[in-house]
Amino acid sequence: MTERTQAAGAPRTRRVSPKGDGASLTPRTRNPRGQGERLREELLQATERLLEQVGSEDALSLRAVAREVGIAAPSIYRHFSDKTELVWATLALSYERLSAAMEEAGAAAPPEEPVERLRAQLRTYCRYAAQNPAKYRLLFDTRQTPVDSERLHDHPAGMLLRGWHRALERCEDAGWRVRGTRAEAPYVLWAGVHGRVSLWQVMPRQKDTGRLDGYVDELLGLLLER
Repeated sequence: MTERTQAAGAPRTRRVSPKGDGASLTPRTRNPRGQGERLREELLQATERLLEQVGSEDALSLRAVAREVGIAAPSIYRHFSDKTELVWATLALSYERLSAAMEEAGAAAPPEEPVERLRAQLRTYCRYAAQNPAKYRLLFDTRQTPVDSERLHDHPAGMLLRGWHRALERCEDAGWRVRGTRAEAPYVLWAGVHGRVSLWQVMPRQKDTGRLDGYVDELLGLLLER
């Protein structure tokens, strides 16, 4: 028998064995010319769904991604050179959402108050993690295949680290001193808020984001001084 299913807006036909011993997809309808970007987005959405299930790049199968979208696995290589590139592009979706929210929050603070701008960004980070637990876990629970140092520079996490770096530079330009090693300061910020959010999420107490705001104030007080 057959049943109609749809992935990311694209119809496909799933043939289900009457014995229930598996399923295979008929070839996906080819996108009209000029809509290759649509397939790329479908691949990213399918990969995001599968990573939430398997939690590991090694456990992710390109064949499974292709089956989810309804295409042949080799078609993936028209958009991504390998599985690592596909996984990183998928993770970049969450990093971009988080970075955009933080930039918007920072822009709302007075430009002459860089510490307040950084405070707004840190609080937004915590709220994003609290309000989007599945997408946030995707960033940190996905076990990724090691790569060489040159390729690692292109990891999407860099957009967050660069944001922390720029924020601290603005604080220094305004006369604040960053305690500790300057090169490690962005990691201190990131590790600090990530660790606190992780504890906040797992502790069996009433969830009050005000506690996260208070922690951000403590973190800035420890890291910055006049």
